[in-house]
Amino acid sequence: MAISGILIPLDGAAISAAILPVVASLARPIHASVHLFAAIDLQKREIQSLCYTADGDASPVERTAGPESAPLNPSGVQASTAEVTQRVERARAFLGALAARLQALGIESSYEASVGDPMSDIVNLARRKRFGLIALSPHSRYAIGRGLGSVTDRVLHSSPIPILVAPPSSAPPPTASALTIQTVIATLDGSRAAEAALDPARQIAEACGAQLLLLRAIGGRAREAAWEEGAERVGRDIDSDFHGAAMRYMTDASERVGVPCSTMIGSEDEVTEILGAADSLPSSMIVMASQGQSGLTKWRLGSITDRIIRQTSRPVIVVPPIGQLARLRHAAGSRKMMSRAKIPDACAQPRHHHTAKLAS
Repeated sequence: MAISGILIPLDGAAISAAILPVVASLARPIHASVHLFAAIDLQKREIQSLCYTADGDASPVERTAGPESAPLNPSGVQASTAEVTQRVERARAFLGALAARLQALGIESSYEASVGDPMSDIVNLARRKRFGLIALSPHSRYAIGRGLGSVTDRVLHSSPIPILVAPPSSAPPPTASALTIQTVIATLDGSRAAEAALDPARQIAEACGAQLLLLRAIGGRAREAAWEEGAERVGRDIDSDFHGAAMRYMTDASERVGVPCSTMIGSEDEVTEILGAADSLPSSMIVMASQGQSGLTKWRLGSITDRIIRQTSRPVIVVPPIGQLARLRHAAGSRKMMSRAKIPDACAQPRHHHTAKLAS
């Protein structure tokens, strides 16, 4: 699926905006528009240190010690109309200032703030407007925090759209010296499910003029599984057979990508090899499937993908299984056909929310 639009949910904390330089480095070369979004949960009170500020200039590092999420309002207590209006307007001012900076970099940007449930609103908005990517910082109230159990975890498990998770840096929100992606690492495990990472990795590498590296690790659980499968083959060198099969697979995968790329087979476990390659290569980005499964290894959120997101200092794009992407494209096509058949007078009224788009 082409990444023509990127949705960035922001919660008002300056550290959540630290993902913007990474998004800018991706959006410019692939010519993707960016939509900033704030879902204001009225069940949670605002924390002063996490409130939206109109200029968004606070350091993304200085507030990391604060609470990870706003406390719940007492049961039955409802926010007043004035309070709701103030919270929405503060969010819009915050998003508008950041959108203006993206516009200054030549990136088409829009923003929107509404009252609702962050998790469901993020996924529904991404589906409705057919964004190609959802970008989240791992240090915001919408994100991972200390454990995969918050909104980012739920979005990762439920979204049919790829998710970009980027760790914060000490740099402020985007400037003219935005990062440049030089290496795109597509991780494979020998299964078709893991190959969901190939198409977006190729697209990004081509647009950015970056090196594309296909990486497969054959140590750890992969090697253990190979030995279990080959235990009955007396007199055979199982390690040599496994390595030869992996090399043939990687050669075939590189030919199917259709663009120049390099391949790497690592002898350690998956996490060690992926983190090591990302750290050793300049300005790298990791692209991996949320699920991969074969007789050799299994990748699931909560295991390898989870550990990579927690431990890496590089941005990670998590791609849903190929079947989910296909279902999304089919659903989008069906909705388009249905909308053409509707009589204008019968169309539902648009949802009322605060939306604005800056002039280019």
